Amino acid sequence: MIDAGWERAAVPLKFQMGDIVLGKAMLSLFRRSAQLDERPLHVGDTPRPPPVLDGADGYVVWSQPIARKLPVLSARRDAILYTPRQYRRFSIRLCGDFEQYMGSFSARTRSGLRRKLRKMAEASGGTIDCREYRTPAQISAFFPPARKVSSKTYQERLLKLGLPADEEFFKSAQAFSTDNGVRAYLLFVNGEPISYLYCLVRGQVVSYDYHGYDPAYAKLSPGTVLQTIALKSLFAEQRFTMFDFREGEGEHKERFSTESCLCGDVYVVSRRVAPISRVMLHYLMDRTSASGGVILDRLKLKSRLRRLVRGGLGATLLIQVEAFGVGDLPVWG
Repeated sequence: MIDAGWERAAVPLKFQMGDIVLGKAMLSLFRRSAQLDERPLHVGDTPRPPPVLDGADGYVVWSQPIARKLPVLSARRDAILYTPRQYRRFSIRLCGDFEQYMGSFSARTRSGLRRKLRKMAEASGGTIDCREYRTPAQISAFFPPARKVSSKTYQERLLKLGLPADEEFFKSAQAFSTDNGVRAYLLFVNGEPISYLYCLVRGQVVSYDYHGYDPAYAKLSPGTVLQTIALKSLFAEQRFTMFDFREGEGEHKERFSTESCLCGDVYVVSRRVAPISRVMLHYLMDRTSASGGVILDRLKLKSRLRRLVRGGLGATLLIQVEAFGVGDLPVWG
């Protein structure tokens, strides 16, 4: 870390055909996630940079609020601005009480939530076993069962986005919890952890940082049940103003939200041959990705392409790309 959430990392640009990941190229970037209340970026603006770039390819701001849709690709004097993903960022205003919040849903939605809560209670012997963790000692107890759940989730198995297991993350969680900066939750059935939610508190905003559930219990809607109970607890505290679902859209986020704002993942990439080449290749691939996926579906070729990718097509593509002078793409697959 160097300042206000900035960290340097190897950030992948994924090359896809529809939902099939053909490969990825890495950029050395400083990165951070924008806060919900940051000033929206306007067309022609550039996100605030880190204090130094120190030889990096540039920087990226995840989930940067934007006033309106930005051009996907635009030039600056010494860099290019690349915003491949632009989406709604959902949030919940934690004002009033939980019953008032529930009253904002349709009768059908409320009925569905009550049914899922009853079903979970029945599976748990009549009472839902949900536990909350805040203090350093409680956070130490939270991690082993939460990691057990995370290891089974698609976020970790397929996307490598599960609850981190490294010592540095554990120590940071301990430090945040010392200042009352963590809200974590676990849902159990017959003593077995089946869903977890880990949230950091930034000022008066609670953020939806890590979450997941054991797919073996999917029929019990554990993610929805845990989200409902966690929100009831947060409303009861009367300490927070917002629950921030952070970057990315999704049915779960939209269902629970009370409002949204437009955001984008904004890359600011230095005008050097290697990083610009990777961005341009990604831009061109991205433009053909959706239509290519539809064509593959219609021709029933998607499963065959997946097998080719697993069998080494990524390496072949890498050789072809380098032959066209795009530069070294250090990681594919």
